[in-house]
Amino acid sequence: MAVDQALRLLSVLLASVSFIGLVLAASLPAWLTVVTASALMIALIRTSGLPVAHRVAAQITLSTTTWNIFVLLGFLVFWVDSLWVSRDLLHAGIHFLLILMVIKLGNLQLHRDYQHLYAISLVAVLAAASLTTDLWYFPVFLAYVVFGVWALLLFQVAKRSEEIHASALKGQPMREGPEKHTDVTPQLLWMGNGLALATIGVTILMFFMIPRVGAGFYQKGIGENIRMSGFSNTVDLGAIGTMKRDPSVVMRVELPDGSERQGGQLYLRGSVFDQYNGRSWTNLLSHRHAVTENSPGTFVVERRGARESAQLGPPLRQHILLEPLDTTVLFAAPFAEIITGKLPAVQADVSGGLYLPFASSTRIEYSVVSRSHPVLPADRQAEPVSYRESVFGPFMQVPDLSERLMGLTEEIVRGKRNAYDKAVAIKSHLLQNYQYSLDVAHREHEDPLEDFLFSRKTGYCEHYATTMAVMLRTQGIPARLITGFLATEWNEYGNYFVVRQQDAHAWVEVFLPHSGWVIMDPTPESGDSFGGAPAAWQTFGRMLDSVRLRWSRMVVQYSTVDQLAMVKGIQTGSVTAKNRARESLASIFDPIAAMVGAVISGLDGDDLVPIAGGGLVLTAICLFLWFSRKKVWGWSRGGCDAKAMDLEEPIMGLYKRMLTQLSRKGLLKPAAMGPLEFVRMTREHWAEAVVAVATVTELYCRGRFGRVPITQEEYRSAEGHLQQLIGLERHATGCLNEGVGAEAIGAGKGI
Repeated sequence: MAVDQALRLLSVLLASVSFIGLVLAASLPAWLTVVTASALMIALIRTSGLPVAHRVAAQITLSTTTWNIFVLLGFLVFWVDSLWVSRDLLHAGIHFLLILMVIKLGNLQLHRDYQHLYAISLVAVLAAASLTTDLWYFPVFLAYVVFGVWALLLFQVAKRSEEIHASALKGQPMREGPEKHTDVTPQLLWMGNGLALATIGVTILMFFMIPRVGAGFYQKGIGENIRMSGFSNTVDLGAIGTMKRDPSVVMRVELPDGSERQGGQLYLRGSVFDQYNGRSWTNLLSHRHAVTENSPGTFVVERRGARESAQLGPPLRQHILLEPLDTTVLFAAPFAEIITGKLPAVQADVSGGLYLPFASSTRIEYSVVSRSHPVLPADRQAEPVSYRESVFGPFMQVPDLSERLMGLTEEIVRGKRNAYDKAVAIKSHLLQNYQYSLDVAHREHEDPLEDFLFSRKTGYCEHYATTMAVMLRTQGIPARLITGFLATEWNEYGNYFVVRQQDAHAWVEVFLPHSGWVIMDPTPESGDSFGGAPAAWQTFGRMLDSVRLRWSRMVVQYSTVDQLAMVKGIQTGSVTAKNRARESLASIFDPIAAMVGAVISGLDGDDLVPIAGGGLVLTAICLFLWFSRKKVWGWSRGGCDAKAMDLEEPIMGLYKRMLTQLSRKGLLKPAAMGPLEFVRMTREHWAEAVVAVATVTELYCRGRFGRVPITQEEYRSAEGHLQQLIGLERHATGCLNEGVGAEAIGAGKGI
């Protein structure tokens, strides 16, 4: 493939990658997405080199002034968009950026047009980075780096090729001799791929040397937090059931200490409710107090009426990655004691519910140490219990209940000697005599519990938990409703729980005199199936999700602490590697070192100084010669080229008009053909036009790459030759069409 064609192709691909990044990161208007995608497709078709595409492009060529008018109109659209349409400067700027990309794709002719397109693509890919922290951005970024390196490399090669043609034309506009086509050679291919790999390696190295200070300036956009139900101060019966069909991931929970998975499930406590009015629950004990911060990022939850540590369950450490939610609830296994993480503050209410000061618009990563309350043997004994009304009054409140519900409760707990036995009896009755289903038709009823117990006998988790809490309260046993998540989906590839919206759950906490608040869940297992996907696809999904977690851990949430831990790990591992390498090298170089040592020991100290100095001088000379031979400093025999920039744009337009005029008469310039070769081809097929073509071509090359400035007289002379070209006899067209060879009509384009 010719360098000119490859350059245009890579430039369009670079713009396409940045456009894909914006499409995935931002909500773009449909019309703008279609227009930009169409412009990219048209640009790709033009790079194909088809004669039809070249002819169409030659017919619809617009002047520079027209494109500048389009830019001004786009700028006007930007202000209208930012003030009245999107009313957001960031999104209006992204829309304007894509408008500029469309304009530049339609006017990709001069070198500065390519440079403008590269700048637009860079801003676009940076905008996408500021809008997201998702895993998909990594392949987009890699593709952008590879295409960007190749585009810049080919840009320099194409520029140098035209400089060579310009040098050949100086003083000899019609110089004879063969010209070489500039193609993408295997050497250039290997060099480009090597530069791309080196760039990616340096980028990754710098990425891990610099810790993150934020997680995407506009991550997830504004107002796009996952909407939750059942975690405000009031929850209606059936509110959580609406979430049970949503598979969106809300958090991932690691158990870093290798803790047991508690029978394959994990309760994650959220909101606590104490008052039930017959239709909905309310948290009247919602007054929050700040949790003590013992050290930066470490919050210790005060236990109210805590038992001895020996009576608590073993510590359970969780590492939680919480997605942006529209609730301030902080989820953790019951009952949280220590919370660590980059949190602005932690608040708690009287019932032990944990909260953030405000809902976060970005992912939150924190660790929690929790200890459960196992049921103690003393609570299984038969003994009278009296609860203090001042402490437990809110958790024994009941609304007006029907006689049927009261009678059923008495029948269930008949013969039970203590609070624990009564709670177990109520739980067992609900598990054995009722069914759980999400296909429960919502219907109005004066008493939802009576409708659930005696009519439908099926419902959501809120119905079961509410029924059990109310029945316990009628027996004078403190109980409260808890909403949170019941995690059951274990990812074996990352060793963590995946928690989805469909895992939202409600259960009961019962207070026992010696054990304290203990969990009891009266909801039977669901008969509904959420895993309709094939087993192979579910396995792939778990693998991909584990990659997402590591992406967030090592990339999005990468901090100074992670950096220090990585450095220490490298240092620890490097000691072993260094020792092994030293032993291997010693076996190779010890004989050589012994020989050199024997020679040096035979020399005097005064002899070592000139030997060392001579060695340094010899090394410096070798390096100088090598650098000079390779020209790595960018030196050239002719010194720095001085470009004449005053008339560059007019002469470019003049050359472009000349090519357009020639294409109308059937003489097309292929993309791979240099300016001098095109002059020779013109002489072969249209001798009358060769003087005008040679004159304009020489000034074109001088204007872009020559050292000698173009004078006004020379420019006016070139304009005169172009007018002569336009005024040639029409009868030349027929002869020209018969004489032009297939290679001239081939897969070519304009410059």
